[in-house]
Amino acid sequence: MARLKPIKFQLPALDTGPVPLVSIREQARKQLLEVVDSRRGKKALVLDPAISGPLGLLDTALTDLLKEHGVVKLLYLAPGKRLDDPSYSATEPRLSDVPTVLYLVRTSIANAQAVAAQVKSRPKSETQDFSVFFVPRCTKACERILEEEGVLGDFREIGEYCLDMVPYDDDVISLELDTAFYDCVCDGDSTPLYYTAAAITRLQLMFGLIPRVQGKGPAATAVRDMCFRMRRESSRLPAVPPLACGINGAGGDSAVGGFVSGRIDRLILLDREVDLITPMMTQITFEGLVDEVIGIRYGSVPLQSTDKRVGESGDSHGAAGGRGPTAPTPLNSTDPFYREFRDLPFHVATQRLQQYARDARREYSELGSKDLSVLKSFVKGLPKLEMLDRLSDVATPPADRVKQQPFHDRLNQEQAMVEGYEPEASVAFIEELMYRGADMVDVLRLLVLLSVVGGGLPRRQLDSLRMEVLHSYGHQHLLTLNALEKSGLLKAASGAKSHFPSVRKALQLIVPEQEGPAGAAAVNVPSDVSHLYKGYAPLSIRLVETALRTGWGPLQEVLVHLPGNSFDVMQTVDSNGMPVEKPFKAGANGSSGILPSSGLGTAASGGGGGAGVSVSLQGSGSLGAGVTGTAGVGAAAGAQHAETVLVVFIGGVTFAEISALRFLSSRPEWPYKFLVLTTKIVNGRTLLQTFVDPLANEFSASG
Repeated sequence: MARLKPIKFQLPALDTGPVPLVSIREQARKQLLEVVDSRRGKKALVLDPAISGPLGLLDTALTDLLKEHGVVKLLYLAPGKRLDDPSYSATEPRLSDVPTVLYLVRTSIANAQAVAAQVKSRPKSETQDFSVFFVPRCTKACERILEEEGVLGDFREIGEYCLDMVPYDDDVISLELDTAFYDCVCDGDSTPLYYTAAAITRLQLMFGLIPRVQGKGPAATAVRDMCFRMRRESSRLPAVPPLACGINGAGGDSAVGGFVSGRIDRLILLDREVDLITPMMTQITFEGLVDEVIGIRYGSVPLQSTDKRVGESGDSHGAAGGRGPTAPTPLNSTDPFYREFRDLPFHVATQRLQQYARDARREYSELGSKDLSVLKSFVKGLPKLEMLDRLSDVATPPADRVKQQPFHDRLNQEQAMVEGYEPEASVAFIEELMYRGADMVDVLRLLVLLSVVGGGLPRRQLDSLRMEVLHSYGHQHLLTLNALEKSGLLKAASGAKSHFPSVRKALQLIVPEQEGPAGAAAVNVPSDVSHLYKGYAPLSIRLVETALRTGWGPLQEVLVHLPGNSFDVMQTVDSNGMPVEKPFKAGANGSSGILPSSGLGTAASGGGGGAGVSVSLQGSGSLGAGVTGTAGVGAAAGAQHAETVLVVFIGGVTFAEISALRFLSSRPEWPYKFLVLTTKIVNGRTLLQTFVDPLANEFSASG
């Protein structure tokens, strides 16, 4: 029996974050078993490979659990693969001997066609019972495909499995919509926006109504409108209490339209289209760089066995050293070392990793002179040594990449682009990459970054670069370039001056190296998120900071240069008890204005010179003295109730942006706890790969 792709490992508890998320996982697990138990007896489960990863995050022994519920064969759907394919019957029992076949697939036209083709081409002599469940919802389009293929009547049941939210960690939830950004900006498909609104509505039903809603971007506006409509429609439903509203006393308010106020204090909706710069830049946090170099998929990374384990006794990884690939290595907060390292700049994390390794080596060398009690204590700590060894394996490929000069050349070029230095030099760098045969997606990533920062490329320059791409990588990628231009990621300059320099200045996106009190040396403890990107502060994170500090008002003149509208509203009810939204006014909510009232605004505005807004976005020098400081602003903020803020990234979020939010919440002057909801965790490569036309990939593979 095939096994789900994710390996057995310890899952995060999901009960120590801003709000407890464990119930989301438990409900998804329960619904999966209900789907499997909908058909009695022995059955075969045919999975869409795209959902096998998320399913593995529901239970560490999910395959064994499915066996207990009658699943005797676990298979994967593949286009063009018939039910009588020999690989489907490579192990006993044969698929033809299993009376029931269940399909569990993502909602897509391609999957509906693949399922229909398999059922349609089954041997006529077989009398199997078929059911199909679409994730997260069944659509009319999928039913129409099954009907047009003539197999609609062959299914005993056509249902849904609502795997709409997948908790990755205590503070991160993903909708696992791989092509959400492409669907919205290129195809004009609003389905991902509906799924996002439905997830937010479900969170409000679970944890209470979110009083204040802020957002920026066209997709953010659309999701807000959908959420409001769902809230009005839910007034016909019975009230659903928060899962643990009695824990912090937040559930004392009366139910409004099926919602109970609430454990989440604020909602910030951010459209990925507003900030395309950040994902195009290379991440240099530990977790971000691992994702860039190796690729983190569903909380784990694939690693090869290393020769150092060959012949070692007591190897907890098994005696597979040198025999080929090992099972994926889990990466989550259950590993104390990974929890410590993941949000740090890579060079800082590796220094700490090396120090821990030296300490462990020294302790091991000194064991001979220790008594029995010390030996027992050392043996108890062996699991931590195993974690440290495993994490060193994870860090090795990124460390090798960092040692290479081309990596630093690219980082320097990205920094030069966002700082506005010599666009012609950047074009020459991109052309040189193509001449050297660099990966096409890496080239497109720099092209998109240059286009977004400059407000487009001169028409002659854009045409020349397009031609170079087609000559270097094949004319089949004309479809890819057209998709990028249609989406606005690549475009010709309109002739007007780019607005990015004014945005960069007002939001203080470029921060010079911080200095100590005497101005002689850099401080040990950073006080700004820019240290996670070598001096670049992610635009998306600056928008979150702005929303929390002052609201959108002081920056309206700058925000108009970014796509879409901005909004700041309160969710409340009218005199008839009907849900309404009202524009937010300062002082309307007791949780608003925490930072300005704590004295930070006064300290920031006191520094003369420069724009007042840009100065206030970065804490004053005294705030960088240390995270553990409790004097001044930190003490004042810590004494107040920490707001729980749900930040929704529509179109994807990077690991480095998640690290930046965690950094903010760790600062004593920031009384906020962040919960991230995203359509998908992405980086620049995975985001642009959705724009590469499948036909172009097939043509390249066949060529």
